Amino acid sequence: MRTFAGLLGLMLALMPALGEARAAVLADLPYRLGADRRIVTDVTIDGKGPFSFMLDTAASRTMLYERVRAKLNLTQSGSSLLTVFGIENVGTAMPVKPQELRIADEAIRGLVMGVLPDDREAADGVLGLDALSRYTVLLDRDTMRLNLLTPGDKTPLDYHAWSWADLSARPLHDGTINFWTMRTSIRGTGMTTILDMGAGMTMLNWAAAEKLGYRRTNFPSDGMPQKLRDALGTVEPVGVVRDVTIWAGGKLFSNQTVIVANAAVFRYFGLDTQPAAIAGPGLLGDRSLAIDFAARRLYIGPQAQNTLQPPVVLIQ
Repeated sequence: MRTFAGLLGLMLALMPALGEARAAVLADLPYRLGADRRIVTDVTIDGKGPFSFMLDTAASRTMLYERVRAKLNLTQSGSSLLTVFGIENVGTAMPVKPQELRIADEAIRGLVMGVLPDDREAADGVLGLDALSRYTVLLDRDTMRLNLLTPGDKTPLDYHAWSWADLSARPLHDGTINFWTMRTSIRGTGMTTILDMGAGMTMLNWAAAEKLGYRRTNFPSDGMPQKLRDALGTVEPVGVVRDVTIWAGGKLFSNQTVIVANAAVFRYFGLDTQPAAIAGPGLLGDRSLAIDFAARRLYIGPQAQNTLQPPVVLIQ
């Protein structure tokens, strides 16, 4: 009896801890990779959908396209337009305020979302930092499952054993918005790198490329489509470097293809005169990841067993 009572007491003592581990998962749903390797999952808005939204850690605000706004019959919220920072320029967007955006079982209320003009994007919208930074975002590449975890949860989880990179808050030059950066390096040249899970390509600015020994004359002036230059917001030379090895978070990523361009986004963050980069699923897409915004860490897991990937699309 004493042995049974002891076992029962041990089980009862463990039950709260087990409950906490389960409670840490606020949402559990599948995700998929687009043609450009960007991460897409499904959401519902005001009970309608599902709508395909891309994860974008370099978008300060959650956005939807005009066709979705019309389907939801959302009207403008407030009298002022939203300022929207893109990779190519600064623009404005009409604000709308649905009652809730739901990701699996997790409802996010009170989001003011911007409306983007319709284009050829297959996705219906973008999940930005105003939604994502409320959680720890776990992406299991082997099972293709996305979990939203309680931020700052102390429950020991498998990803805590992975290698990791420190994340730093990087404000825009006017101090209005923070984005997240980490340190990466190529052949010993360190650079501040914007974590952009909405970017299907890895990019270096010319300050980084020239430090690595590349010169603008190495690339033909007509080697890139004008549409790509327009998308990057630059009239300066644009080049592509292949078979690059990048160090990030204690991992080496070999055989990478990177674009070299002085995109406008570097100027927004005051990174146009120092070696800097943008990295997202183009670099990290073969790995499981955990982005812990509260702890300011990006955890990088082992390479997925199935690494068949859609091609990286530089321009359509």
